[in-house]
Order: sequence, then structure tokens, then C-alpha cells
Amino acid sequence: MSLDLIPYELPLRSPMATSHAIVADRRGALVRLDDHGTIGWGDLCPMPGWSVQEFESLHDQVDMAGLRLDEDMIGDVLDTLVGAPEARAALAGAAADVLAQEAGLSLAAHLAPEPLERVAVNATIGAADVSTALTNVYLAIANGIETIKLKVAHRRVEEDIALVESARRAVGDKVELRLDANGGWRPDEALEILHRLAPLDIAVCEEPTAGIDQIAAVGAESPIPVAVDESARTVDDLRRAIATGTVGAVVIKPQALGGPDFAMQAIAAAHSAGVTPIVTSMIDSAVGVAHAVHVAAASGVTAAHGVATSALLAADVAAPLPVEDGAILVPSIPGLGVRPSAAAR
Repeated sequence: MSLDLIPYELPLRSPMATSHAIVADRRGALVRLDDHGTIGWGDLCPMPGWSVQEFESLHDQVDMAGLRLDEDMIGDVLDTLVGAPEARAALAGAAADVLAQEAGLSLAAHLAPEPLERVAVNATIGAADVSTALTNVYLAIANGIETIKLKVAHRRVEEDIALVESARRAVGDKVELRLDANGGWRPDEALEILHRLAPLDIAVCEEPTAGIDQIAAVGAESPIPVAVDESARTVDDLRRAIATGTVGAVVIKPQALGGPDFAMQAIAAAHSAGVTPIVTSMIDSAVGVAHAVHVAAASGVTAAHGVATSALLAADVAAPLPVEDGAILVPSIPGLGVRPSAAAR
């Protein structure tokens, strides 16, 4: 096996505001893994305000791992990257692409015996000002998307309340609304806000506050189901969150957890406890998003997943999987089904 790293910088169409950071572009690198002529692709794309390690450090770790591939088994090399999940995800994703191609299976079918053929998606609305956010809500609905996730907790509370109220009026009662506070509220503040928003039929609030124990405490009293996301950095973290019995969903980011194999472990834990796993990308490149789509398909969960993020990018490394009628059709050809353009190679 041989490995190449291909850096990229992809601007967003407009900045994405969260309680952690304003994200204006995505800096990463594609991993090209060559196994005797079978090419697998992975994506290394840490998120500012989320990822613990910087891109340069992760890049160097993947590069060093690639030097070991001639002497060590891929599993042994992946074990050296457990402490750098985005780096492990990049290599594990490329390896999974190779294995799926060699088995003649789509990546989703390689991960699970009966994957979904199409993945329902939500639109993530992260504009900083309320007017632009509402415009983006209308555009998402016009494109057939039936689940909207609103980023909150980076404005004043009353502005957040006004946004959610306006969004509910705009979409009517047939569109699912979700919230994502990115851990930006204090526990007592989160409970007060969620009680105020309860009449608006909110499906779930991701990360209403920070920390698994604090989210669990909010979930025990909240009229709106809560989900854990960035507070759970590992599969064991997700298992601990699920074990509290007070979270209704867990957000699973293959890029952040360490790859598709670790993501499937987290999905299995959620299923066993009756908790909904929601697979999301991290505004990755088209390669990273495709990996998340295959994991979402393998999860078997028909609820909307957060994998429609390619539309947020003004440029990409490949033609992204299209969203049609609120869903992404999962590629059925062997492997990932997305290949970078010649300019990215």
C-alpha cells in the first residue's frame, strides 16, 4: 500500500456561525490510498472550534502513518492514530473504500448487510443574522427538504426565540425543526429556553449545554428531547451518554469519532438502547460527506441526517452527491462512489 496526501482549501458560500467559532472556509487534505491499483479516498478535515488538534499536526500524523504501511498491517497503523480521531478517520475511510471496492460492494453495503438506498437529510441553517437565516430556511423548503436544523446560542436569547418562532410560522407544522446550541447555554438557561420553545414542536435540541453530565441533567427535565454531540468525543463517551437514559438522540460524526468502523460501533450502541443515531458531516469535502452518507445508509435510520452540507461550500474537490427531494441517493457502485477531480489529484 502507498499513501498520498493532497491538501485543499474550500471557501464557504457564507460564514457559518456557531457558539464556538465563525467558520469561513474548510482546510483539509484528501488521503489517496493505493492498494495494488485499487484507489481508496479518505478526508482529513478538522473543524475549527471543535477539533482538539490543528490540521498541521494531524497531517503530519497521517503522513507518518503512511510510511509504516509497507511494513505493518493497516489495522496496526490505525491503532497508532486512535488519539487523533480526524487523522484515523482519514486513513480508515480510505481503507474502507479500498476494501469495499475489492469486495464489489458499495461502502454502505460493506458496513451493513441491508443499507438504505436513500438518506433523508436536514438543512443546517447557521447564518448569524435572523433575516438571512430565514431566507435560507425558505430555500431549503423549496428544495424539498423537510427537516431544518437551526444553529442557536450565538445570538441574544430573544433573537434566538424570535428566529425559532419565525421559522415555525414559515414552515408550518409539517416540517421538522431541530436546534443546535453547540453547548452555548448554561444548564439553567437551557432549561428556561427549552420550556419557552416547547409549544413550537421542536424535535430535538443538540448540545443544549456543554458536557455529558450537564446535558443529561437538562434532558431529565426538558420538555424537548436533547442530543449529545461534541461533548462525546469517543465511542465510549457516546456509550456513557446513552447510559444516562436522558438523551433522545446521539449525533455521530465519522470524521470526529475516528472513521466509519468506529461510527458503526456508536450506531450499534445507540440502537441497542433505543436511542436515535443521527449521522452528520463536519462540512467536509465531497469525499468526507460521501463517507458520512454511506455510514448514515448503513445505520438504517430513516430520520433525517446532517449530511447535506456540500451546498454550504463555494468549491469542492469532486462533484458532491446531489440532494433531490430532500434526500441523497446512496451510490451503489463498489466503494465510495465519489472520486476527486483531476485538479485535486
